[in-house]
Amino acid sequence: MTNPEFKTASSQVEWLLNWGSELVRTRSWGEADTVFQRAIKVDASPAGCIAYACALAEQERFNEALCQLTSALDIAQQSGERGALATIYHNLAAVYRELGDNDLARRFQQRAIAMVDDCGPDELLGLANDAWRAERLEMAECLAGAAADFDEVDFDEDGVHGEVNAEVEATLGLLTGFLTDPREGIRPLLRAYSRHKSAGELRLMGNDLLNLSALLGELNRHRGEMACVRRAIACFDDAPAPISAAKARRLLNYLERLRNLRQFDPSRN
Repeated sequence: MTNPEFKTASSQVEWLLNWGSELVRTRSWGEADTVFQRAIKVDASPAGCIAYACALAEQERFNEALCQLTSALDIAQQSGERGALATIYHNLAAVYRELGDNDLARRFQQRAIAMVDDCGPDELLGLANDAWRAERLEMAECLAGAAADFDEVDFDEDGVHGEVNAEVEATLGLLTGFLTDPREGIRPLLRAYSRHKSAGELRLMGNDLLNLSALLGELNRHRGEMACVRRAIACFDDAPAPISAAKARRLLNYLERLRNLRQFDPSRN
């Protein structure tokens, strides 16, 4: 999800949205709801609805997030703000991707790209995720690599510098692990996990751990695989991310059944 540029809102709304974002960072969800709703009442620009949608999606309240994004879309279409429309379409794609509707996600991602002059790392990562879900792994790796290259190059008065976005690095690590060697994918996933941990992004930490568990499973390191899933569940519970937590628990139950089958000795019958 991408938060809006607050320049389209009033100074009061900008202050409220920054306050709401800080409450989200500290996971003060009830207070954040109140602040975002207040911002939306004060100013009818799309920024408040988009920021609130991002906060709702962070809690996996996806249907509520869709309502806010739909409201933002109505406002942005009336004003013709291309930047706001691009952000809204990108976030709609992200929400539908989370809900498993890959067709709608791809359509909204394409609309987002049509609204911008050049594809940035967020758009490229969205395309990579769509390609991954369509099982076009080599294309996904190429798109994620392009997003990483985009992130690495940044010009300022001191020259060229940059750092790959943690989500881009996580996606590249997973793709590398499945397309080449699982061992090569583990290190970038660990780096992404460390960066998400430093930022307190529990839901993304949980996703990194699930991806690590998948690569460890490919290496037949089943104890590590299950340990990562258990830690992911703890992250999702703390986030809170109830949908992801439920999926991780189902995965853990499946892995435990597999472990029991591997330990079964037919000679005992």
